[in-house]
Amino acid sequence: MTSAHVLLRYRPGADVLTGTVTVPAPADASGRDVDEVVETPDADTTLTWRDGVLSSFQLVFAAARTGQGPLPLPPALWPTVDTLIVTALHAVDDVHDVGARMRARAEATCELPIEALMRPAHADVAGSPHQLALARRTAERLSRSLSQLADAVHTRVPVDDEVEALHTDHLARLLRELSTTLDLHDTTAPGATAATRVAARAGETFAPAELELLETALTELDDPAEWSLAEESLESLLTALISQPDR
Repeated sequence: MTSAHVLLRYRPGADVLTGTVTVPAPADASGRDVDEVVETPDADTTLTWRDGVLSSFQLVFAAARTGQGPLPLPPALWPTVDTLIVTALHAVDDVHDVGARMRARAEATCELPIEALMRPAHADVAGSPHQLALARRTAERLSRSLSQLADAVHTRVPVDDEVEALHTDHLARLLRELSTTLDLHDTTAPGATAATRVAARAGETFAPAELELLETALTELDDPAEWSLAEESLESLLTALISQPDR
């Protein structure tokens, strides 16, 4: 059974996971055309396949996303990915220098059967022009709501609690990033929603009922079929924040 060598790299400060796969070249590889497919199953994931085998990948907000379920990678990679992320995050637990945290890198390797890294057999079905136009308009409205939500959250940054101020400011920045991602890609961003969910739970920006509304909206944002519900949830949350800006 032929094996592939996988090199994983993780940056805990940016929460970005990348990987490259090296496969032994077949004996008849000379002069043969390579079938390469680049997939973006969501706005936070890029997968590259060569001749049906995973060649490279990048995941944004990888650690945050592991708390919401399995990553969109071949299952054979999950144990090595989990160990790499946990080990890297633990290594920077006591690093308080922001620059040092952002520069931190961690690597891991593994050998896997090529069969475990094959592209799943599925058809790439694009929506109709009408469906795509509807998704675009909905994404624009959701992007505006998230931007407004970020502005409302920013008004809650406390001036007398440095730790909580950092939490709230970080949450506002994640909401703005999620807004921009939806506007640019018109598709789900499960890594960004996961990171936003983690940030919201870490601080005291929201009252319990507000946090519940936010988590509902984030869950709905992960499923395009529920984007209309996400609009309603975000609108309800914005109304609550505007009525009580200082909680």
